[in-house]
Amino acid sequence: MLGPLLFLAVIVIAWRFMASGEHFLTGFARLLTEPTITRGTFSVLSGRSYATGTFQGRDVAIRLQLKRSRHGQGYLVAAIRTDGVHTLNYDGIEARARDEAGRRARYVIATHDLLLSVEEGWLKCLWRPQGFVIFPGQCSEKKWRETLEAMHLLATLLERDAQQISREKAEDS
Repeated sequence: MLGPLLFLAVIVIAWRFMASGEHFLTGFARLLTEPTITRGTFSVLSGRSYATGTFQGRDVAIRLQLKRSRHGQGYLVAAIRTDGVHTLNYDGIEARARDEAGRRARYVIATHDLLLSVEEGWLKCLWRPQGFVIFPGQCSEKKWRETLEAMHLLATLLERDAQQISREKAEDS
């Protein structure tokens, strides 16, 4: 009698840990074309899960890390592939996407409390909420669609700038 109750308790606890991230990623994946959600064998313990797909023809990857310790912190990284741009911090992004469209895209991302960078050819937005926030909570389709659209625009602007820099270097040679 105790065995089945203990097993049921373990299942309920595991489901509670997975539920918030699972619902969020499922909602986020609806914004993508051909989405795939990946959870490892030990994702219940690690709190890590991933989603991939495309948005307006660009590869997108999402990493969700749920809080798993008292002092740990949950975060989400949304990334869009960029061609020709390998590494930039926020200042580098701001310097290269300085027109009106770039300012609007950066503003949208900033209003959603996201931090921008480019690493290894991926334009990334980091969401690490501070204070009393239920993380990740419900996936706001409006917020994340706006974010992906702004990221897509920034990736396009950064690629255009990288091509311009390449042309200028070729002309100087």
